[in-house]
Amino acid sequence: MMWQKSGMSVLLRTVFGLPLAAVLGVIGMAVASAMSVFFGVSGLSTLLTLLMIGAGVGAGIGAGVMMLRIDAVPSWPILLAVGLALAAFSAGGGWVGFQIGDRISALEDANCVGVCGYLFKPRTYIALGATLVSNVIALVFNIGYEGGFGRWASTKPRVVGATGGAGEAQRR
Repeated sequence: MMWQKSGMSVLLRTVFGLPLAAVLGVIGMAVASAMSVFFGVSGLSTLLTLLMIGAGVGAGIGAGVMMLRIDAVPSWPILLAVGLALAAFSAGGGWVGFQIGDRISALEDANCVGVCGYLFKPRTYIALGATLVSNVIALVFNIGYEGGFGRWASTKPRVVGATGGAGEAQRR
């Protein structure tokens, strides 16, 4: 019975995590594009780098939110490390998505000789790569956590903001 509840939890986190990471990845790309206009970025490689970083940060945040558990919240250094790792891996996934999208666009261009439209634009592949990488990492993490392999946080309730009195008595 416990595995069914855990399996449903992982499934629901993945179902809600994919669109959230995709939307936040696209919003991250929009913010990066606006920053490039504001700061006057003129090089295409710099713009693509900003887009990949923006997609990575957005998709990492979206997948990270779906990884969080209410019953066991880790300390802030662990949250920060997980968030930075997700953003970095997601930016790498955006780069891989861009490389794959470039090859797919080249194949489409070769087959249609420039007459047909593309299935997706290269920016779409950046967001798709960042979203998939961040959600695969979140899925592996959630499966590991639900399987009991990575209990990184205590399930005991925390005493928050206790400066004396009843809080001191609860901690003893």
